[in-house]
Amino acid sequence: MLFLDANVIVVFLIVWGLILVLSKLFFNPVRRVRDGRDNAILENRKSGLKALDSIDQSVREIETALKQAKAAAEAARTALAEEALKEKARMISAVSAECKNRVETARADLDRTVRELKEKLESEATPLAERIEKKFLP
Repeated sequence: MLFLDANVIVVFLIVWGLILVLSKLFFNPVRRVRDGRDNAILENRKSGLKALDSIDQSVREIETALKQAKAAAEAARTALAEEALKEKARMISAVSAECKNRVETARADLDRTVRELKEKLESEATPLAERIEKKFLP
C-alpha cells in the first residue's frame, strides 16, 4: 500500500505555495498584459473595420456625385449642341435670305439695265439703220 509520510505532504504544500506565489507574481500579470493586448487588438480591428466602412461609404458617395456630375455635363453638352445647331440653322437661313435679297436686287438691276440698253439700242437702231441704208442705197 501507499504510505503517506510527512515529506509528501510538505512537497505538496510547497508546490501549492509556489503555484499561488507564481500566480500572483507571474501568471496574473502576464494574463493581464495578454488580455490587455487582445483587447487592444480587438479595438484596433473594430476601428479598422469602421474606417474601411467609412472609406467605402465615402467612395460610394464620390462615385455617385461623379456620375451625377457626368450626367449633368452630358446634358449641358447636349443642350449646348442643340442650341448651337439651332443657332447655325438660324444663321444659315439669315445668310440665305440675305443672299436671296442680294440676288433679287442684282437681278432687278440687271433687268433694268437690260431694258435701258434695249431702249437705247432701239432708239439708236433706227438712225443707224437709216445711215446704213443711205450708204448702201443711194
